[in-house]
Amino acid sequence: MQSVLQRNDVWRAHQLAPPAHPTHPTGWTALDAALPGGGWPLGALVECSHPAGTLAWRLWLPALRSASAQGQVVLLGLPLQPNAAAWAAHGIDTPRLWCVHTDDDAQTLWCAQQLLGCPSVALLWLHLRHPTWAATQRLQHAAHQARCSTDGGGAWPAPLVLLSVAEAHASPSSAAVLRLHVQPKGPEGLLVWVRKRRGAPRHHPLDLSAPWPWCEWLPPTPRNHAPAPAVDRLPAQPARACPA
Repeated sequence: MQSVLQRNDVWRAHQLAPPAHPTHPTGWTALDAALPGGGWPLGALVECSHPAGTLAWRLWLPALRSASAQGQVVLLGLPLQPNAAAWAAHGIDTPRLWCVHTDDDAQTLWCAQQLLGCPSVALLWLHLRHPTWAATQRLQHAAHQARCSTDGGGAWPAPLVLLSVAEAHASPSSAAVLRLHVQPKGPEGLLVWVRKRRGAPRHHPLDLSAPWPWCEWLPPTPRNHAPAPAVDRLPAQPARACPA
């Protein structure tokens, strides 16, 4: 019996499972304590739902900073664009930051699979408008097959794959190994529900102290207008949208 309990796919109902993937600390002590392996699973799909019109970038900020020290960070199909100057001020290596725009979920899924075949990608953050079980299954398989060959010391053997979805369009089921819901708690914090993990259910949210940094987002540029500026430049008078 003891040898069975040491398997990564078997655990006691009241315990977190042994990590089936390498992990990296989230940057939040309370969240690390609630996750198998004590951090974000690498080489696996992490899904996060959020209120419409927001993105949980405050939650991902430590991971974005760490990943940019390891390799390329790709933002794929996000409905908002980052203020790269502000991100650089928060320690993200913006020359390694790439923004890829897509027209629909089919394009996003195809691009994600191609990007996860690139060993220089340390973090992929994508957004699906209408996620399905089949879509998350494709992403989970691609993440599981992905391997990193980063130039930051090899701390990340596989990429961190983050999927964001609007709360209203979240699928009732997902192949993601970890599912979260993030709700802004004003400018000073976040409420994070762990909806799915390899372990006992968690019924109460985590209350994270996450002060709102001076980082803003830009709405995407219409395709019939001039091309969007490079990621390390901003228009003189940008429109602004409030993030999570």
